[in-house]
Amino acid sequence: MSEEVELKLKRKIQIVVVTAMSLFFVLVTVVVFQFAIRINQEMQIRALARDNARLEQQIEQAKDEEEYFNSPGFKYDYSLRHLNRGRPGDIVIL
Repeated sequence: MSEEVELKLKRKIQIVVVTAMSLFFVLVTVVVFQFAIRINQEMQIRALARDNARLEQQIEQAKDEEEYFNSPGFKYDYSLRHLNRGRPGDIVIL
C-alpha cells in the first residue's frame, strides 16, 4: 500500500472513531438526563400524594365542623358563650 492510501485509511478510521465517541457521549448524556427527569417526577408524585392526603384530611375536618355548626349543640354553646345566656355550672364545649 502506498503512503497516500494508508493516510486516507487512517483518516477515515479517525473520523469513524470520533463519530462513534461523539454518538456515545450524546447517548450517555441523554440517558443521564432522562434518569434525572424521572427521579424529579417521582419526587413530585410523592409530594402531590402527601398534599392530596393532607387536603383530604382538611376536607374531612371541615365536614365535621360544618356538621357541628349546623347542630343545635353549637347554637346552645354559642348562646352560652357569646350571648351570656348561661347559668352557673353550665359546661361549654370548646
